[in-house]
Amino acid sequence: MYIEKKIINNKPYFYAKISVKYREKVKTKTIAYLGKDKISKEEIKKRLKKISKKDIEKRKKEAKKEIIASFINWNKFFIKKDQLLKLQELKKLFIKKLKLLDKKIIEDMFNDYLTYYIYNTNAIEGNTLTLKDTDLLLNKGITPQGKNLREINDHINAKEVFNFILGNKNLKINHKTIVKLHSMLMENIDKRIGYRKHEVRVFGAAFKTTPAKFVKTDMDLLLKWYRKNKIFLHPLILVSIFHSKFERIHPFYDGNGRIGRLLVNLILLQNNFPLIIVSNAQRKKYYDVLTRADQVGLTEIDEHYKNIVQFFYFSILKTWNTIFNRWG
Repeated sequence: MYIEKKIINNKPYFYAKISVKYREKVKTKTIAYLGKDKISKEEIKKRLKKISKKDIEKRKKEAKKEIIASFINWNKFFIKKDQLLKLQELKKLFIKKLKLLDKKIIEDMFNDYLTYYIYNTNAIEGNTLTLKDTDLLLNKGITPQGKNLREINDHINAKEVFNFILGNKNLKINHKTIVKLHSMLMENIDKRIGYRKHEVRVFGAAFKTTPAKFVKTDMDLLLKWYRKNKIFLHPLILVSIFHSKFERIHPFYDGNGRIGRLLVNLILLQNNFPLIIVSNAQRKKYYDVLTRADQVGLTEIDEHYKNIVQFFYFSILKTWNTIFNRWG
């Protein structure tokens, strides 16, 4: 075990870490945050003594597990060869449509997609607007009767944010982008913008969200994981795992599911893949596959993600066949 000092915003932060070597590969893990700024050596020693041998052994096992996982070709593990070929075919067809179709047809195609996407993504979170209500509101400017303002704004904001993404698909996947998109999504709905400062409970969820004081740290870990793995993982696998980890952190007070699914599509768009709709009709299965991956650490990849990868695979196929394939 050793102490690492990090300088963040010109202030020192101290962490207890361990280093594990296995088959010529080395992995480091943070065991505990010790303090910042002017913390004394005596105080650091006191906090080190509070770290149990059980915690140290747990981190060592995690590190070894991650090293072993690094030897696996996850692209082949999560997606079958014929599925990879199908995804490549969809990518080529999607690129071709965007190149050859008339600008107005492309706009109509995305409006068609957004009608179904927004209806489903908000319905998953309890919004009661029907698909017909959604069409009237988003495409004809007719506000459905008997619906509250929150539900109306859910839809209007979602369309504005998605159109912003379509016009700025090269947005960096970082804290600034994620917080900006979330603030746009919550316009006139929730004033609590930025990463949460208090604990939240996800009703009916079996997992525990990240403690509020560690949200920024866990988001740092997730974004670091993303930057590292976007080079090696197939985009569909990348978004599936990223989405699962993001939802487990639950960085905001509200809108985590909606912003999480939005980020999935932003990353797919950046990789020239067709967009995806998580159907409200499959909400239970969607939650089930997310739950199966909850036990995996933020920096890990293991077999527990296979279910959500396959769920997203069949969701992207269905979205293609029911929407994009009908245009052009």
